[in-house]
This record gives sequence, C-alpha cells and structure tokens, in this order.
Amino acid sequence: MQNKPKRKRRAGMDFYEFCTFLAFISLGSIGLMILLKFPGDTFDHISDNRNGIVGIGFLVAGLALVKFDTNARARAAKKFTYDLSEYEMIRTKWLEMEATKIDMQKEYSLQYLTMGQNPVIVDTIPAPPEEVVAEETSVEDD
Repeated sequence: MQNKPKRKRRAGMDFYEFCTFLAFISLGSIGLMILLKFPGDTFDHISDNRNGIVGIGFLVAGLALVKFDTNARARAAKKFTYDLSEYEMIRTKWLEMEATKIDMQKEYSLQYLTMGQNPVIVDTIPAPPEEVVAEETSVEDD
C-alpha cells in the first residue's frame, strides 16, 4: 500500500525559471548598485538609457518569475489531484482484494470446521512382520 500523496505549494523549478531567476537577481543587483552609486567609477549616472533598460529588464524578469510561479502552482495542484485519484483507485482495489482474501479464509475455515465433525481416521501404522509371517504359515497348513 503506497502512502497518501501530500499537497505541495508549487512544483520544482525548471530550467527557464532558473534562468529568469538569475536574470532577475543580476538586473536587481545592478539596479541597486546604480541607485547606491556603488562602486563610484563603474556606473556613470548620466546614462539614463542604460538605467532605464536595467529597470525595464528587472521588471520584465520579475513579471516572468511571477508567471512561472503561477504555472508551477497550477502544475503542483494538477499533479496532486492526479496522484490523489490514482491513490484512491489503488486503495479501493487493495481493499477489495483484502475483503476477497478474508472471505476466502473464512470459507476455508468453515470447510475445515465442517470436515472436523466427521473425521476420517486412516491407520498408517503397518502390521509387525511376525504377524504377517504367522498368517502366511497358517494358510499353508490348511
């Protein structure tokens, strides 16, 4: 008997979600460095085009992550319902087999009990050899 499936919040992270997560973290850290002006000479704060591209990329990656998370939760819910239906089907069949097994054991024990009322006794002990020889000689004497 297998264990009952457990509900998970979401399914595992796939490759595209992982790549989007890396882009989100990278663009977020670059955007944070631009806002904090750290390090001083690396980012010139005059280029608003680059800052806008980093901000838009950060937002797009964030929205993509939200979409991936929504899909992962839907996949987890779908997988759980499928696993639960399979578990219920297997459990029902297992219970039916156990009920059949108990009925067969009950029938076998009832047959054994009814057979015990009229026992058949079989003598399996052979006669000693002297008696057999004595019987043969008595037949020859006649």
